[in-house]
Amino acid sequence: MRAATFFKSFAVIAALVAGQAHAAAIELINNGSFESIDGHTTLASGQWNIYNSITGWSGIGHGIEVRNNVAGSAFDGKYFVELDTTANSAMQQSITTAAGKNYTLSFAFENRPGVALKSEGIEVFWNGVSQGVYNDSTNWKTVTLNVKGIAGSSLLKFAAVGTSDSYGTSLDKVSLVAAPVPEPETYAMLLAGLAMVGVVARRRKAAQA
Repeated sequence: MRAATFFKSFAVIAALVAGQAHAAAIELINNGSFESIDGHTTLASGQWNIYNSITGWSGIGHGIEVRNNVAGSAFDGKYFVELDTTANSAMQQSITTAAGKNYTLSFAFENRPGVALKSEGIEVFWNGVSQGVYNDSTNWKTVTLNVKGIAGSSLLKFAAVGTSDSYGTSLDKVSLVAAPVPEPETYAMLLAGLAMVGVVARRRKAAQA
C-alpha cells in the first residue's frame, strides 16, 4: 500500500472521528440569542424595552435593553441586546462547568450605526477576568474565545464600556460549548480504522508477492 494511499485513509478516519466529537457538543448558554424575555413577553418589530433581567441573564446596574429591528436588526432570530441602556450597564449568567475543562465561547457584536466610536464597546469577563473589549465592527462580527472552566460553575459577564450615553454596541448569539475532545470509544474507533487499513495493506502486499 503506497504511503499516499495510507495517509488518505488515515485522513478520512480522522475526519470521521473529529466529526463525531463535534456532533457531541451541547449548548451550555441559556437564551444565548435573547429570544425569550421572560417566557411570555414579546416585542413587535420596531419596539424595544429595558428589563432588570431576562431569561437566563441577570442585569447589573441599569438593566438589559432588548430590541427588535431598532437601530439595527438581530444577528440571530428577532431580538438582540444593548447594554448602554440609560447608562452603561452589564449582564451575567452562571454556567455549570468542570474544573480545568476547556470551553469555546462565541458571540456576535455590532457597533450602533451613526454613533461615535468612543461611545461603543462591550467588555467580556470570564470568572472575573477580562477577555477583551470589542468595538471594531460596524457590521455583525462573530468572536470566538477559548476559556477554561472552574469547579461547580463559571460566571460569564458582558459590560458596556465607552461613553455612558445610552448609545452602545449590540450583542447577539452568545454560545458556550465544551471544546471537542474525543471520548475513549472514539479513540478506539480510530485505532480500529488504522488496524483495518493495515490489514488491507498486508493482504494487498501478499497478493502481489
